[in-house]
Amino acid sequence: MRNGFGVGVLLVCLSALSGCLSGGLGGSDGPALSDGAQSLGDGLVGQIKDVKLRGDAKVKAIDAEFQALQFAPAGKEVDWSEGKWQGQVMPTQLYRIGSQDCRGFTHIVLEGAKSWKQVGTACRGEDGAWKIVV
Repeated sequence: MRNGFGVGVLLVCLSALSGCLSGGLGGSDGPALSDGAQSLGDGLVGQIKDVKLRGDAKVKAIDAEFQALQFAPAGKEVDWSEGKWQGQVMPTQLYRIGSQDCRGFTHIVLEGAKSWKQVGTACRGEDGAWKIVV
């Protein structure tokens, strides 16, 4: 009986450790986009000529775009900030073109006293993923 208990405890411990070794404790390669935001690529923010976001700032900016497109009511800002960067994403009313749902949106990025504004449109495909079209 004692041997079976010891083997069971060992298996539980190994299982817990395998989660840590596969990235559960700081083993990640940096910030990651949510599943829904991945379809946006570099996002509308990536089209702003003089804005070069990296790491967490880029992730937060693109995730804010996804949140605005997917969940925010028209005209409701979705704010984000990371370090010296901050921004606001505001979607327009949802409309339909053929079989696709589309929304216009504006992304304003701030760095100190500097600001940049980019306007675009994204449409949701049959797979439910948002893609920037303009």
